[in-house]
Amino acid sequence: MKGISPLLAAVLLIAITVALATLIMGWMSTITRTSQVKVENKTIQAIDCSAGGISIKEVYITAGATTASANVVVSNTGQTDDLQITTAQLLNITGSNFTATNVPITDFDKGDIETLTFSGMGIASCPSDFSKVIVTTNCGGVSDTFDTTPKCT
Repeated sequence: MKGISPLLAAVLLIAITVALATLIMGWMSTITRTSQVKVENKTIQAIDCSAGGISIKEVYITAGATTASANVVVSNTGQTDDLQITTAQLLNITGSNFTATNVPITDFDKGDIETLTFSGMGIASCPSDFSKVIVTTNCGGVSDTFDTTPKCT
């Protein structure tokens, strides 16, 4: 029986090694690029969010057993443009939770003021049935809670 020559065996081993190395390098390059983009996006968002801030300026409530409504005035007090208000919750004293009808709000730039609207709430008597309003954004830690006395209309 005759096998392949040692020279041919060495050339085949080198060719197979180079082919495998090329495939692995291409795969690793793709993974590295994908990871870099994800980290870069998270870093940009974290930097933008570090300067973010919102403030609930005032809460106006019109009482009614089933027809109550509220307007919540929110200001972007931070240095971040394109902030998004993702949730706005109003709670009454029984713990019932009501969501603003015009949320989410995108493109909430620094200095902007938005009015969030709530309707059909269970606030029969103002201010005694009011508990608090919580507004959150797409930036973790950038939120505000209003738990003082609202203005009743």
